[in-house]
Amino acid sequence: MKFYQFIIPLTSFMILTNCSNPQSCDPDKTNFFSGLGCSVGNGYNKRSQNLNNQLQYEQQNAVNQQQNAAQAHSQSIKLQSRLEQRRNQLTQIDNQAWAIRKKLQDARANHSLTQQQLNQKQKLLDNYNAKRSRVNDDPSQQDLNALSAILGKM
Repeated sequence: MKFYQFIIPLTSFMILTNCSNPQSCDPDKTNFFSGLGCSVGNGYNKRSQNLNNQLQYEQQNAVNQQQNAAQAHSQSIKLQSRLEQRRNQLTQIDNQAWAIRKKLQDARANHSLTQQQLNQKQKLLDNYNAKRSRVNDDPSQQDLNALSAILGKM
């Protein structure tokens, strides 16, 4: 009888201490007493709930990451489109410049402009060439406007 008086409180104590922490209720790592404590003390249910909460958090995090990736991809496509538009504008401006160069050469050959007019247009064309040499393959809208303004004066 004395043995039971000692063993029952000890067992109860062990069960209660093991059921208080759901992290220790891993079925792969429990022994008989801790398994019993986890069963009685709802430790397995708490651990299962914690794992479900963690799963939901990770799933929501994955959805957020996918949304961020889709948004970044969309922005990338928009930026590429804008860059392509600016490059096309630059090509059009370059074509205008070539046409103006051709007209200037023709005017020199035909003597259709005075020397002062030729010098003025050549100065503008030199100004355009200098500005154009500083513009790279990723022209800003400001660069495009400046080049167009120079050609517009011709």
